[in-house]
Amino acid sequence: MRTIITIILFILFLPQVYAQSDLDKPARLGEYNNFDTSIMECVYEHATYDPIKKSTQCTDWILEIGKNGSKYSLYPTYQCDSIINADYNGKPTRGEYYAVANKFETTKLTEQIKNLSENKFKNYESIFMDWYYYEEPIPQIEWNLVAGTDEICGHECKKATTTFRGRNWTAWYTEEIPIDNGPWKFGCLPGLILKVEDDRKEHLFEALQLRKSSREFGNFIHSFIITTDRQKFNKMMRDYKWDAGSFIGNSPNMPTALDGTPAIKKNTRLFYNPIELDWE
Repeated sequence: MRTIITIILFILFLPQVYAQSDLDKPARLGEYNNFDTSIMECVYEHATYDPIKKSTQCTDWILEIGKNGSKYSLYPTYQCDSIINADYNGKPTRGEYYAVANKFETTKLTEQIKNLSENKFKNYESIFMDWYYYEEPIPQIEWNLVAGTDEICGHECKKATTTFRGRNWTAWYTEEIPIDNGPWKFGCLPGLILKVEDDRKEHLFEALQLRKSSREFGNFIHSFIITTDRQKFNKMMRDYKWDAGSFIGNSPNMPTALDGTPAIKKNTRLFYNPIELDWE
């Protein structure tokens, strides 16, 4: 499975939430804030190993890089947005939006903005059906440049290592693209990071495709978003993933089975292996 259970439940239960007349109404996507125009896009695959379930989950992400910063988000979300803008002029009905979202098995779960002028990393993410936001200074990661090279997406890459928030990382960056950026929170090297992996072999980010771009990017501003901080958000995510049934047991949005019982039982552990371990 390439998507988490949250996405599947959200999409499957939508027809029960809205009548047909509601599906014909305009989708409430929120106000869109154009942040920058990309000059380059990089598609990454993020492979995550869960040592408890002993399985690997792979998701595709896209890094949109502009002059003022960047946006890192799920690639299916990017594809969904592209169709919404191209086919519906950015103003779909609820039914049209959910049809496209269902095609790509995605809703807007994660958007991460690096704002260079403000030196802020802005994280927009959901836990079940609640939206959260936190920000922090863009991490200033201290790397050790070491011997070693690799070729990724046709570019010669050099090697660097670091310890960051509980994990030891090895990165491959290319000076052929002298952009200080990379997937997720990674950066601070004299070239774009095309691959980065922790020494436990539990997280691997690797570039699949690089391309020039001139697309505007930004994020939706939702009135119902909950502001928090990194440590609190990570703890909530851990509690949800470790026992989803208990975490959302009292939520009015808890889906039910045909017999009326909660669809997600207590002690239901979802696929989970956090990137950051410093909050444990």
